[in-house]
Amino acid sequence: MRDKNPMRRYRLILEYDGTNFRGWQKQADARSVQGDVLKAAARVFGEVTMDLQGCGRTDGGVHALEYVAHLEVASRTPLGEAARRLADEMPKDIALLAMEAADPRFHARHSCLARSYVYQLRTRKSAFGKRYSWWIREPLYLDAMRRAAAVMEGMHDFAAFAEKQELKKSTLVDVRQVRLLDDGDLIRLRVVGSHFLWHMVRRMVGVLVEVGCHRLSVAEVGELLRDGSSEIPAGHTAPAAGLFFEKAFYDEEELALFLA
Repeated sequence: MRDKNPMRRYRLILEYDGTNFRGWQKQADARSVQGDVLKAAARVFGEVTMDLQGCGRTDGGVHALEYVAHLEVASRTPLGEAARRLADEMPKDIALLAMEAADPRFHARHSCLARSYVYQLRTRKSAFGKRYSWWIREPLYLDAMRRAAAVMEGMHDFAAFAEKQELKKSTLVDVRQVRLLDDGDLIRLRVVGSHFLWHMVRRMVGVLVEVGCHRLSVAEVGELLRDGSSEIPAGHTAPAAGLFFEKAFYDEEELALFLA
């Protein structure tokens, strides 16, 4: 039986605390962000045809500040009412920041030009930090980390930073920026790229921390990008709790301003 209502596509901007999710992607036996948003949408629109796609995958435990998704649903509900009701139906760890009509050709993942992530490192213990940052007990030498970060920028083969199942496809990634932002005892590491392989950002962070602790050299980071079989990055995968999906970019001018 066909839906009597027209198919409409919406662009959603979501904020979520990933602590209690297995990740973005819907799974049969675990809680996911995609699964919970679809459940909320079903309570708003009813059991009608719908499809929800995100701008990329996030791992279990990873958070999001402005995650973009598109929802296609058979509905005649006015946009304002739909946005209000959908926001109200979200669980406590997901917030709907915005909902707008989207062009039928807009695709949250395929239309995306670049994505940015931010990882939070702490140089002192915080009673509130464990859920959203990684406490590094040893002194971090930021100058060395910045030099190693510069080595990671550009088009590189990140095979050594990927899970084995990712090796079946291209592991070339265009990393537009790797920047350290020092704010006292909180250090934010921002990575902007065309796309990212599974666990890639967390392994980049782990390797940079090893450089900051003087256990890896800047030259060795360059070798890791040339040696796709190295197991060093996998052995230094940073905890998921400190990682935030920051932003998705769909406009070249906006991306250029962000990188400036």
